[in-house]
Amino acid sequence: MLAAARAIAAEEGWQAVTTRKVAERVECSQPTIYGYFESKEAILLALLRQGYEQLVVVMREAFASTDDPEERLLAMTDAYWDFAFRSPELYQVMHGLAGVSFGKYGHPETPVEIKQSFSLAREAMVQWVEARGVERADLTDLVEARRGLIHGLITLAMSRRIAGGPERVKPLLRETMKDLLFAWSHRSPE
Repeated sequence: MLAAARAIAAEEGWQAVTTRKVAERVECSQPTIYGYFESKEAILLALLRQGYEQLVVVMREAFASTDDPEERLLAMTDAYWDFAFRSPELYQVMHGLAGVSFGKYGHPETPVEIKQSFSLAREAMVQWVEARGVERADLTDLVEARRGLIHGLITLAMSRRIAGGPERVKPLLRETMKDLLFAWSHRSPE
């Protein structure tokens, strides 16, 4: 059922995903779908969780790929990018794109998979800050600024809002991330 919802989204966009269309795709009745998912939103939430589970796996692999904290952050950036373009339908659900939204991070109902993703990104940033001797009071600011850069360029590349498309934007993201890390590591304490 989840694969059917993703296929419909890939073909027609998330607005086209309905329990009726999912039922047609898997050749069952709509009440059968409701036996598993109470609504379209429940299907989307299951896909959001699935997406973050998959993202955490690739981010953990990137985290473990090197002992150098800066290379680790860059590897995790590449893994995030690659995931987004390998699974754009999941990425859209996970980040509230195409009219799909599940509230805000940090609320009690935030799925554990989202929290795991953030914790892993935070741990990588903590290691980088400690290795570089960066003085910054709020690590959350660094993690969220980094995530904002990654997500912003992915979103612009997905929507073809930057000339050259994803082929040009991925190296641009990597270089911009290096520049950001350099700037953070060379700024004067406040």
